[in-house]
Amino acid sequence: MKIKKPILTAGICLAFAFVLFSCQKEAASDGSNIPAGKSQFDIMLTDDPSILFDSIFINIQKVEVKTEDSAGIERWEALNIRPGIYNILRFRNGLDTLLATGYVPTGEVKKIRISIGNGNYAMKNGVTVPLTLHPSDAVLTLDVSGGWDNAGVRHFRIWLDVDGHGSIRLKSDGTYELRLKLSHFCRRNSGEIEGEIKPSDALPALVQAVSGNDTLTAIAGREGEFKIRGIRGSSATIIIRPSNGYKDSVINNVPVRLGEDTKLGKIVLHR
Repeated sequence: MKIKKPILTAGICLAFAFVLFSCQKEAASDGSNIPAGKSQFDIMLTDDPSILFDSIFINIQKVEVKTEDSAGIERWEALNIRPGIYNILRFRNGLDTLLATGYVPTGEVKKIRISIGNGNYAMKNGVTVPLTLHPSDAVLTLDVSGGWDNAGVRHFRIWLDVDGHGSIRLKSDGTYELRLKLSHFCRRNSGEIEGEIKPSDALPALVQAVSGNDTLTAIAGREGEFKIRGIRGSSATIIIRPSNGYKDSVINNVPVRLGEDTKLGKIVLHR
């Protein structure tokens, strides 16, 4: 009970922040409310799932972007964010949430910097697993030059993809540590693949999209649906690893089109 209460409170606050940020986003979509010399920049949060844990709670305290204006001047700008604990595994199979937004000098966004606080943990079958955070991993910086979408007049958007599985490591003493692994994508330089796995007896199922040197992961939902976003390259191999004695399935040469969603439809697996 001591854990559930603050989680609920944080969830309400983050839900409120989502509504507030969404209202700001819609109001500024035509550029009319954006100050002169500024652009609106949104950072969306999505996730590659973990096969080890049911939930992963990350304490995100600050989000900043490094900009370069038309005069070549670089500076760090803090974006609006509701600091607190985010269950990153809520945002998978195509789901996302607005993590941060703000007005930055018109020009180029070159880097994103995220500050992580303590108190991170994961959950499996109702059991809480503390995640230690080394001071060197408390601040993450990503190069994002040119990797965003136009969402309106002087309005730009980018997605951060958390590798939920790869971000948690088992230490030699049996405890777990958090070493958050992030990548970024936008729709204009990546594609999406979605499908539906049948029958339901084959669930849970792990789905991987292999494209070049990248491997992206999804876990099919309750109805067997999955979506993998941020795929770069012109094609991908889809690997499905089901449960309950069903055979693995491989679909080769699935086309990937930038800015589009490739729909595989129903995929029927067999024992």
